[in-house]
Amino acid sequence: MKTSNVWIIAAGAAASMMLGANTAKAEDGEWEFSVAPFYLWAKGIEGNSSAGGRELPLALDFKDDILENLDAAFAIHFEARKDRLTLFAEYNYAKLDPGSTATAGPVTLKADVEFKDIMAEAGLTWAVAESATLRWEILGGLRYYKQDLDIKLKSDREGGQLLPESASVGDRWLHPFAGGRVIADLGERWTFRARADYGYEGSDNTALQGIATLDYRFSDWGSAFFGYRYYEMDFDNGASRRDQYGFDGNQQGPLLGVNLYF
Repeated sequence: MKTSNVWIIAAGAAASMMLGANTAKAEDGEWEFSVAPFYLWAKGIEGNSSAGGRELPLALDFKDDILENLDAAFAIHFEARKDRLTLFAEYNYAKLDPGSTATAGPVTLKADVEFKDIMAEAGLTWAVAESATLRWEILGGLRYYKQDLDIKLKSDREGGQLLPESASVGDRWLHPFAGGRVIADLGERWTFRARADYGYEGSDNTALQGIATLDYRFSDWGSAFFGYRYYEMDFDNGASRRDQYGFDGNQQGPLLGVNLYF
């Protein structure tokens, strides 16, 4: 893995999902803002991807597979809160370049794979109950997903000539989601947050997500958080032949990051 990629990961591998917008205490009626630009989700991927009716099992461990083959990543999460209302927006981008080899008689084949994964969402929460230390919110919004997978085979012969066996598959899709979030103050500096939501756009386009974090407020302008995130997705575009694309699996793992307040 390139050194520059390590800095990309450290700077923000996947800033995601409502993970800790511990907004500053402000006067009633004032807007409070937070952004999480420094976020790492050490996730693993397990499931099945399908293209053209053929399934490809996926089992990628963060340490041994994803971290080794991560080419680029960027993520950011933003929230704006006023009284009971919170607006949020988020963008996540990751590019993986895993490679593998296989033999076909005396010829060794190398598969160059480029996998791009984009997830973005926007929505709002509304506090339905609140006390001095506890806040219950309902939430809803719209999520956008895009996956592109390019595969090229090269031989070990001189020049590494490109073989006819190459493919570019993928798709993009939308679904609305709804759920809830709870925020509990555990002391002067510690805050617990938990979020759960479900996305649905038909039986072939669903997603289930759960996030739990602990946040430590080290100053008025910043805090650090850590926790765990689980995201399960089931998608199939229902197309026939070469246009068919689907993904059925989960991404999960520990997370940590920093929030900035203004």
